[in-house]
Amino acid sequence: MMTSANSNTADTASARNHTPRSPRVAQRRERMRQNVLRMGAKMFLGRGIENVSVEEILADANLARSTFYSIFTSKRDLLFHILDPIFQTGVTHMERLKGKSPTEMVYGVIDMYPMLWERFGEALFLRIGHDEFKLIEKTHNQYVMMIDQLFSGVEAAGILRNGSSPYTQRLMARCAIDVVRVYRTDPDFKRLYSKTMEGMLLADDAHRSGAA
Repeated sequence: MMTSANSNTADTASARNHTPRSPRVAQRRERMRQNVLRMGAKMFLGRGIENVSVEEILADANLARSTFYSIFTSKRDLLFHILDPIFQTGVTHMERLKGKSPTEMVYGVIDMYPMLWERFGEALFLRIGHDEFKLIEKTHNQYVMMIDQLFSGVEAAGILRNGSSPYTQRLMARCAIDVVRVYRTDPDFKRLYSKTMEGMLLADDAHRSGAA
């Protein structure tokens, strides 16, 4: 049971109950929320989570303190809402891969990381400590379990370069985000990323032609 994360989620849900009903006001509020999420992720990445205060985030986001606390309950709550959707989105993406061919499943997981980069940006590169990990432990474990299920099914097909689901999962965990980081500003980002990952993970005869 993830007590701290559940508490944060409940507190935030309570705060959201006070969201104005006017569609225009709600849209403006959501834009502010997304701006704070982006700003928080950028500052946490650049300076370290422990070195960034709520006041500094407010100054950079040009946001009133009262507005921040009507959306998030704390800096930890902000961090939770930066990170947890990444893993939730990954789990949902991988759920859709069930029932596909082994090759389609592997490419589906490979293609997931550019999608996460496009949606969540620099938040994908955040490194967190043990204390912060507790916030997203439940969703992270679901994410890892889903990858394990997919690659365990793929191993029997004999298309993995190293022949091992555990080794392939370790390569994904250690390399995928770093490969995104290397190529993310290149106009040919998706193709370069995909070719690099398939070269590491898949046997030569399992490569798709013209990987995008």
